[in-house]
This record gives sequence, C-alpha cells and structure tokens, in this order.
Amino acid sequence: MLLARSRGRSEKVDPELGPVRLGSGIYVIAWGDSLGVPNPADGYVQYIGMTDNFKNRMAQFAASAGIHDGRYNGHSAAWRWPEAKIEQMKVAFFPLYQELAPHLKSGFLYWQEALAIDAFFKVHGEMPPLNAGGGEIKFD
Repeated sequence: MLLARSRGRSEKVDPELGPVRLGSGIYVIAWGDSLGVPNPADGYVQYIGMTDNFKNRMAQFAASAGIHDGRYNGHSAAWRWPEAKIEQMKVAFFPLYQELAPHLKSGFLYWQEALAIDAFFKVHGEMPPLNAGGGEIKFD
C-alpha cells in the first residue's frame, strides 16, 4: 500500500491509482505520439521533477501551462509548456515508498530527481527542455 490515508473521491474513481494523489516521488512529463510509459531516459521527456504531493503538483503544472483556462502561477517550468497542449502529453510517476523523516525525505527526493535528470543527460547529452530553462518549447 502506497499511503495509509483516508479514502477520498480519487480512490472511489480508481482504487489502484487513487492513493498516488498524495504521494511523494519523481515525475516525468513527456510528449510523443507512439510513447508508452515514459521513463527518465526517454527522448520524449520534456521535464523531470519531484514532489511531496503528486496531485497538487500536477494541478500547479496544469494551471501554469494553461491546460484549463489561461495561465496562473504555480509551476515555473510549466510557463514554458505550449499553452493548453495536452494531445500527446504523458505523465509517469515514480513514488517514494519509504516513510522518512521530513528532512530526510526532502533530501532523498532532490537526490532522486538529480539521478533521473542525470539518466536523461547520459543518453541525450543535454537536460530535458523544461529543466534546461529558456523560452517556450515547441512541438513538431
């Protein structure tokens, strides 16, 4: 069991996926037509991040990327995502399963994020576009 918290609407909709909403871990956002589940080394990866609350972080990304209705503050990298583009967007979440003290969990998440970005770098010789900074990214 990922989390032992109360069952909410998310668990009622999807009992297997619902508990992930409150999870801590690393997430990968990718863009691609024939993409399966993205992993940190995939060439389709646009961003690698870490979070202590997956549902909140995805809501922040959606708000800043303009996925619902305009752009709002919340996720700095999402401002470089093409506004409201979701047709080929894929997200994978790699949860942290250990229960750690808050100061240890924070450090562990930063370390895991760095390892994921390093995996991408070793294959592609550069950082994922949204991690690298710069202006809005473009999709073909």
